[in-house]
Amino acid sequence: MNLIDAIRHHTKVRPFDMAVIHPNGAVNYQQLASVVAKVAARLRQKGVAPDTTMAIYVSDPFTHLTLILAAMLNGTRSISSHPNFDPLPDTLQVDHWLVDRPLPFTPQGGVVTQIGPNWTAEAGNDARAPLEGTGFADADVICRLFTSSGTTGVPKVIGHSTRTLETSVLRQLSMEPASRGPNLSMMWMSTIGGFGTVQTTLWHGTALVMATGVQQTLRYTGLYRVANLRASPQQLQGLVSLVAGRIVRFPNLERIEVGGSSIPTAVMISARATLCPNVVGVYGSTETALVAQAPGAVLHSVPDAAGFVVPGAQARIVDDEGQPLGFDVEGHVQTRSPYMACEYIGDPQGTARAFKDGWFVPGDLGVLRADGLLRITGRADEMINAGGVKLSPSVVDEFLLTIAGVRDAAAFAHRRPGKADEVWAAVVVSEEFDERAALEHARLKLNSRAPLRLIQLEEIPRNAMGKVMRQELAKTAVPAAR
Repeated sequence: MNLIDAIRHHTKVRPFDMAVIHPNGAVNYQQLASVVAKVAARLRQKGVAPDTTMAIYVSDPFTHLTLILAAMLNGTRSISSHPNFDPLPDTLQVDHWLVDRPLPFTPQGGVVTQIGPNWTAEAGNDARAPLEGTGFADADVICRLFTSSGTTGVPKVIGHSTRTLETSVLRQLSMEPASRGPNLSMMWMSTIGGFGTVQTTLWHGTALVMATGVQQTLRYTGLYRVANLRASPQQLQGLVSLVAGRIVRFPNLERIEVGGSSIPTAVMISARATLCPNVVGVYGSTETALVAQAPGAVLHSVPDAAGFVVPGAQARIVDDEGQPLGFDVEGHVQTRSPYMACEYIGDPQGTARAFKDGWFVPGDLGVLRADGLLRITGRADEMINAGGVKLSPSVVDEFLLTIAGVRDAAAFAHRRPGKADEVWAAVVVSEEFDERAALEHARLKLNSRAPLRLIQLEEIPRNAMGKVMRQELAKTAVPAAR
């Protein structure tokens, strides 16, 4: 069973229930099925065949969604661009590019098709009855592609099948309290989190709200009585900043789910006080999907907590040689789940490094408690060794965010050939920021872990899940400091 099967079922038992609310309108399940069937027909007319790969570079969320669903109906693999329209890894062969504006790069092969504003409304001559057909008859064939978080600057391509997506969505629904929605995700559909919200919502037969940007998200959350909101920590921080000093009420908002990276304590406290008291943190990856989750109270009391490992998923801690360690001992995190991918497409070397003996190696350092709580203490490839003092840059990140005038912050290692690393940090600031006072305060509180330099930037480079891209940050910030 895939997402198309679920939508087809909803057209029979709840055809007039709201399916998708988007910036340009709304459709019920019967209307959604009709639109998807028409778009699928258009794709076939354009020569987009089954068992080919289609890249979607379309900014309008509803059009983007219908292209994903139409590809599933036709048996075409699809992959979504990130909102900034970055190129895809060279390891992926793309047969068709669906675009709504000129690409900022030259595609390496494949046919480029322009998608106009009325594309979803125009039916082809061979339009089938709504959602007729199976799409992917083999449940183990890859049907949807994603890129990894790419914090190292080299994203990988991951394929999920109908079976892994179905198992993932059913597990996600079993881990959440029953809700009639509506649901809204600030994460784009190129991410496993953003697409996961699409899956769980449409599978469950509830309403999906699609918004673009922080202001529209806040407006739609109140206007359409959103019950469940999903965001990255950075997106949540944007919401908190926007409502600061304002009286806001979202009586229907039952739950905010945050994933992608750790939630700064200050952001957690503000979100629970102003938006919704029920903030839930989730831990996982594009490769394994959901692995752990925890309520805000636990995340607040244990700041580096990732969550309690969910039933069916597994996590363990190993040493540098890959040997399992006991509880409460820091080491390298390994995870696995029934719905995990097992390779990076076109990258056997990357696959060998990241997938070992049935376990995925995310590159995190952590500690597993006896009660199943997984703590993430840092990234193995981001640890800073400043003259023998080893620290995780996330500790510095979180401290800097408590300083007046700092809107965003990220620490990194300033590498110096033949010398010890130095702790530097980039900050995005407002007019009230005082650099000298900030450095003095950091030295007082962090001692040897305090940053030696603060470089002001317009933006911290982050991937689609909100994680800091520290290698790219170092390349950007160090020249800016000169």
